[in-house]
Amino acid sequence: MTGSSTVSSPWIKLLAVFVAAGAVLSAGWFSPANAHTIETNWRQRQHIKSRAKSQLGAPYSYGGTSSSGFDCSGFTMWTFGGHGASLPHNSLDQFRTASRPGYRRIWNRRKLRTGDLVFHKTTSARVGHVGIYVGNDKFISTTSSGGVRVRSIWDKYYWGPRWVGATRVSTLR
Repeated sequence: MTGSSTVSSPWIKLLAVFVAAGAVLSAGWFSPANAHTIETNWRQRQHIKSRAKSQLGAPYSYGGTSSSGFDCSGFTMWTFGGHGASLPHNSLDQFRTASRPGYRRIWNRRKLRTGDLVFHKTTSARVGHVGIYVGNDKFISTTSSGGVRVRSIWDKYYWGPRWVGATRVSTLR
């Protein structure tokens, strides 16, 4: 009898390891929502781009946060709404989100990825405008002069010289 309990002892230990691993997984420590892979990030970035582009032509409205009218930070809030990023309704405050855990400041325009928040100095404040990078040196945002449109981040007459930086949102690592 003693010999059979010694033989089953390694199996009991192995079973205990599997039970513990199952408890960790079911607790959500390694849940798919927290898993970031190249594929899931790419899909999420494309979804943000598609969601932003769905509003092309929407009008500008000071303080606006819906397709009936957006201001710049209201547009980014709307686009990221329900997608893991809680953004404040102010472009400077959105710029400051780079100090949050998981968010990242991007200074070099050549390192932008689709879905990054891009910031420009359009007022006397450090940051006065926010948009969303959509790839190919373009960003989408809304302005009082044109509503929601796609523009070049390198525009030599307006946007290019006003570049401040970008923020990579935590859900789009």
